[in-house]
Amino acid sequence: MPTDKEIRAFLGKHRHSVGAGLTVLAAGMLAVPPLVIGLSTGGWNSWLSWVPRLTSLYAFTLIFMNIVTGALAPYFYPVFKARGEYLIHTITGSLGFLLALSHGLIILTQRTYKGYSGVWLVGPIALILLAGTVWVALDRVRLKKVWRFIHQINYAIFIAIYVKAVLIGSDFRLNTPASIALMVIFTAYMAIAAVALLLRFRRYQVLVTERKQRAAAKELAVEAEGAAPAE
Repeated sequence: MPTDKEIRAFLGKHRHSVGAGLTVLAAGMLAVPPLVIGLSTGGWNSWLSWVPRLTSLYAFTLIFMNIVTGALAPYFYPVFKARGEYLIHTITGSLGFLLALSHGLIILTQRTYKGYSGVWLVGPIALILLAGTVWVALDRVRLKKVWRFIHQINYAIFIAIYVKAVLIGSDFRLNTPASIALMVIFTAYMAIAAVALLLRFRRYQVLVTERKQRAAAKELAVEAEGAAPAE
C-alpha cells in the first residue's frame, strides 16, 4: 500500500492531468442541479419553485466540495499548490454559504415552508451554525486555539442538510428518473465526505504519533548527553 508521501509525490508528478480531471469532474457536478430541475415536473415554469431548489442543490454541492478540499487538503496541495487549494476551498465555502443563505431567505419570506413537517426547521438552524463556522474561519488568527474544532461542525451541518433533503426535499421524492439519480449522486457525496473525514482523522493520528516519537527521541538524546562522562 502506498504511503501518504508516495501518494502526494504521484499527484505532484501528474499534477496537470490530475488537475484537468478534477476540473472536468467539478464541472460535471455543477451541471447536475440545473439538469435535475430541467428534467423534473414543472421544470423552469415557476421561479418560486426552481430558485429555492437550485440554490439549495448548488449550496449542498459547493459545501461538499468545500468539505473534501478541506479534509483532503494535503492531497490537493501537490496538484493546485497551497495558494490554489486555499482559493478553491475559500470560494466553494463562501459561495455555498451565500447560496444557502439565499435559499433560506426565500423560504422564510415566501413562507413556502407551510405544509411541511417540523423537519424544515433543520434548515434555519443549520444556516445559523454555518454562519458561525464561517465567521470563526474568517477570524481564525484571533481564535487560533478553537477555530479548527468549531470548523468541524460543518460535517454535522452537512449530514443534517442531507437528512432534511431526503425527508422533505421536493427533488428527492424518487418519482422520476432525475430524482432517483439525484438521490444516488448526493448519497455518493455523503459517502465520499465520510471517507475524507476518516482519512483526515487517520492522518491526524499519524501526525500526533510522529510528534510523540520525535519528542521521546529528543528527550532520550538529552538524557544520554547528560549521562555521558565528562572528559
